Amino acid sequence: MSTLNDLINTTGDEAKEFIKKDLLELIQGAKSEAETVVKETGNKIEKWLELKINNEIDSDELEALLNARRRTVRQFLNTQEIAAKARYEKMTVGLIDLVLNKALDAIL
Repeated sequence: MSTLNDLINTTGDEAKEFIKKDLLELIQGAKSEAETVVKETGNKIEKWLELKINNEIDSDELEALLNARRRTVRQFLNTQEIAAKARYEKMTVGLIDLVLNKALDAIL
């Protein structure tokens, strides 16, 4: 019985480290990408507003630029969601492999 308890304890510790590592990578990557999109969007809007103030573009052109950027940001968010789901699936499969390998090692 102690072998089973050892297996559970060892697998649990390794699973925690596995999840912690993957989640940190996922969060840091998403944060970095989001910061880039936010900065880029802010810079573009600032430039477009200057163009509008200087009458270099009209209201319709400004609205078109803003709508295009809105679509770009939505596309980015959709891509992030898909990437997060893929990462979650990869993490789940990794955890299953970890548990199965530990169980097989204990049996064999």
